[in-house]
Amino acid sequence: MRDLIEVISYKDTANAHSHSHTQIVLPLSGHLILDVENRQQAVQFGQACMISSNQTHTHLARENNHCLILNSLPVWDSQIESKNNFVELNAQTKAYLPFLSSLIGESHNPLKTQQALNLLEHLLPIPQTKILQSDTRLAKAKHRLDHNFQEHWSLAELACDVHLSPSQLTVLFKRHLKMTPKQYLQQRRLTEAKMWLRSTNKSLEYIAQKVGVSDASALVRLFSKHYLITPGNYRTNHTSRKT
Repeated sequence: MRDLIEVISYKDTANAHSHSHTQIVLPLSGHLILDVENRQQAVQFGQACMISSNQTHTHLARENNHCLILNSLPVWDSQIESKNNFVELNAQTKAYLPFLSSLIGESHNPLKTQQALNLLEHLLPIPQTKILQSDTRLAKAKHRLDHNFQEHWSLAELACDVHLSPSQLTVLFKRHLKMTPKQYLQQRRLTEAKMWLRSTNKSLEYIAQKVGVSDASALVRLFSKHYLITPGNYRTNHTSRKT
């Protein structure tokens, strides 16, 4: 497998080829012509070419160039195809490229590289449209939280269970559910607590234990912060409506 980050100088013309991983070409100097699935464009610094997995591509380079290459970007699932192969970079992304280039050879610090690449989700138009259907890992993680909410999950344990890094799992949750895994778990526990409050007269300590919250005080704080009402008042209101 190729390195996640490379700097390459393209020369002459290459034979058309494809590969099973995604790739982003970001010129640092000079320019070249890139062809992706018969879509052709000259690219230079300030532009990027987004190549989805298994897309046929080639290049024509008539002058010296240096390009930053990102392979298998963690936040870009290999099953997703980019609709826009050629994109313009904003000022923030262009300023970020020298830092990414400096990470080449940082094999002793993979976490630093992973975190730096994950930030690109916010700097590049990473394809997102089909990820819910194609990435079952998100659905698997969500299912585990839905059905085991009373257990004391850690983000690292959950991510490991679905074969993702904690940062990758967080990206998936925030992208599609608009919250972190921790926030999703808290919401699931609070939904269950509301059910107990409406349908039983069990103590807050008992309910806290059943939904995976440490104790009654913690449940009161979490419930009040989320719903702007205490569990006791919530129970009273819903009991009153039934009578």
